[in-house]
Amino acid sequence: MSTQRSDRTNKWYRSVNSSRYSSIAEVSSSKKHQVYDTVNVGLDVVANVTEGSDILAPLKAACKTAKSVLEIMRTIESNQEEWTDLTRRLEEYIIALEEQIALIEKYPPEDRAIHEAIKRPLTHYIELLKGMQQTVDNLQEKRSRRKFGLFKSMSKVRTDAEEIRRFNRDIEDRHRQLISALTLFIALRIQAMEETSKASMEKIKAEDFAASSVHSPCMEGTRETVLEMIRHWALDERSDKPIFWLCDIAGSGKSTVAISALEAWQREGALGGRFFFSIASSEGSTTDKFCSTIARNLAHYIPQLTQHIADAIKRNPSFMQNSLGEQFQMLVTGPLLHWQQRVILVIDAVDECKSGSQRKQLLETLCTAARECKILKIFMTSRPDPVIQSTLGSLSIKAKLEDRLHDVSHSDNVDDIATYINRSLDGVLPPDRRQRLVEKARGLFIWASTACRMLNSEATWDTPENTYDCLISVDKAGDIDDVYSLIFERIDPKAQEPMCKVVALLLAAFDPLTANELQDILTHVKVRGSVKALVQNLGSVLSMDPNTKLIQFRHPTFVEYLRRCSMAPAINRVSIKLSDAHGQAASWCLNRLTSRAEGLKFNICQIESSFCLNRQIPNLDDRISKCIPRMLHLKRRQETE
Repeated sequence: MSTQRSDRTNKWYRSVNSSRYSSIAEVSSSKKHQVYDTVNVGLDVVANVTEGSDILAPLKAACKTAKSVLEIMRTIESNQEEWTDLTRRLEEYIIALEEQIALIEKYPPEDRAIHEAIKRPLTHYIELLKGMQQTVDNLQEKRSRRKFGLFKSMSKVRTDAEEIRRFNRDIEDRHRQLISALTLFIALRIQAMEETSKASMEKIKAEDFAASSVHSPCMEGTRETVLEMIRHWALDERSDKPIFWLCDIAGSGKSTVAISALEAWQREGALGGRFFFSIASSEGSTTDKFCSTIARNLAHYIPQLTQHIADAIKRNPSFMQNSLGEQFQMLVTGPLLHWQQRVILVIDAVDECKSGSQRKQLLETLCTAARECKILKIFMTSRPDPVIQSTLGSLSIKAKLEDRLHDVSHSDNVDDIATYINRSLDGVLPPDRRQRLVEKARGLFIWASTACRMLNSEATWDTPENTYDCLISVDKAGDIDDVYSLIFERIDPKAQEPMCKVVALLLAAFDPLTANELQDILTHVKVRGSVKALVQNLGSVLSMDPNTKLIQFRHPTFVEYLRRCSMAPAINRVSIKLSDAHGQAASWCLNRLTSRAEGLKFNICQIESSFCLNRQIPNLDDRISKCIPRMLHLKRRQETE
C-alpha cells in the first residue's frame, strides 16, 4: 500500500513539474522545486504511516506540508478575502499541530508508537493538504504565467469563492478529527505512563524499605538523650541549619536512631520521605532511584502534593534522563513550593552509596534543595567518610553530631546498652553475667544486639551458659568480627559447607534471594541442606521476611566481614568462595532459561523464517548463539520445527 501511494505521489510530482514552462524565471523555479521537494518528502513519510512506528515523523511531515501550502497561498491575489480567512485558519492549525509535536517529542521513543486510532485521521488530513497544495500551486502557476506576459487571456482567472469556503470547511473538519485523535493518543500514553509509574513505584517501595526492614526502632527508654537533640533541631523554626548529620562508626546504632526519628515525624505529619542505602544490595547502593523514591514517599506522606508531582512528570515524562539535581528540583523541591509546613527527609547510611562521585553529587543536590526550600529539613546518617566530610565539612547550614552513639565517656550510652541487654536477657542470664556483657560491648550496639540474638536463639544446639562463656572469652571487647567468627565456630561441622555456600550466594546476588530460590540453587549444584534450617541457625546475622521470604543481612558489618573472609579464605573456619557462588548462580540461571515452563522460548518475537534473507543480516544464527547457549538455541529451533 505504501508503495502505491509513493508511486502516485511521484507521478503527481512529475506531472506538475512537466507542466512548467521555460519562460518562468530560474529563481522562481528553484524556489518552487524546493517547496515541491519539501512537500513530497512529507507525503512519502505519511504514505508509510500504516507501517510507521514513531508518530513524530508523519506529524512533522503534515506540519511541513501545511506550511508549504500556506507559503503559496499568501502570494495569490484572487478572492483575497476568502484566501485571507483560510490562511489565518491554516496558521492557527499549524501552531496547534506544532504544540502537539512539542509535547510528544518529550516522550521516550517507546511511548511514541503510532496508535491504530490515529492512522486514519492523520492520513485523511494529509490527503486534504495534498489536494489543497495541488489547487493553490496551479493557481500560482497561472499567476506566474500572467506575470511574465504569457497567456494574457488568463489574467482575470479567479477561483470560485465557494471552492475556497469548501477548503475551509474541509480542513476545519479534518483538523478537528486529527486533534481529537491526537488528544486521545496523548491521554492513552499518559495513562500508560502513569500505570507504569505506579507499578515502578510499588517495586521501588519494596526495594526502598527492604534495606531498612532489618532495623527496628530504639528500645523504649534508650537513646533518649540523642533523640531529644534531634527532636529539638527538627522543631526549631528559627534555626539556620536545615541539615542534621549524625556521624558515627559502624554498628553504633545510627539506623535504629533514624527509624525512631522518622516514626516520630510520621506521627506528627512532618515526614516527607526516606531513603536507606544498603551495602548488601547493588540496587540500594546507588542514587539511580533516589529522586523517584523520595517523590513517591512525598506523595504518600503528603497526599496534597500528589497532583503537583504528577503534573511535573507529565510535563517531562523522560525525567530519568536528567541530572540528579534536575530530577530532585522537578519531583521534590518544585512540588514543595505548594506546601507551607515543615517537611523532613531521612537519608540513612549515605556512606554506603556506591561511589564517591555519587555521594558528592547527592550531597550537593540536598544542600542546594535545603537552601532553596525554606520548609525542607534533611536528617542524614553516615560513617566517617572523606567525601562526605569534604562536601559538608565547611557548610554552615548543617548541624553535626559525631561519635556520640558509642563513646563510653557518655554515661547514657553505657546505660542504654545495659537497658537493652537486661531486658533482652532477663531470665536467660543472671544480673552479674548481663553486666559483664555490657562491659564487653564497649558501647557498640551491634555487638550487644548480636550477642543477645545468639543467646536467645532457639536453633542453637548449645546452652546459653556455654554461649556466654565464648562471648566473654573473645579477644577484644567490642570487636564485632570476633562475634561473627564465633557464630561460625559454633555451627555443627556438618553444616559448615552448605552454610558458607548460602552466605556466599547471598553475598553474590544482585538482589535479595528468597528461601525457595536459595534452596533451588543448592539443589541444582548438588549441595545437601535445608535453607530454612541454615538461615534459622544464622538468625543472629540473617533475617527472613515472613511475607516475601526474602533473606537479608541484618547489618552491613557482617557483609564486610564476609568480604574479608572471601579475600582470605578459611579464616576461623569461614571459607567464602565468592567466585564459586557467581558461577553457581550463573549455572542456575541458565538452567532456568532451559525450563519448558519458565525458560526462554526460541523465536519469542515470532520472526519469519525469511527475516535473515529479507533484511540481509549475515550469520544471524552465529550472532544469536553468542548471546544464547548453542544447545538452548538448537533445542528451541528443533521444537519450533
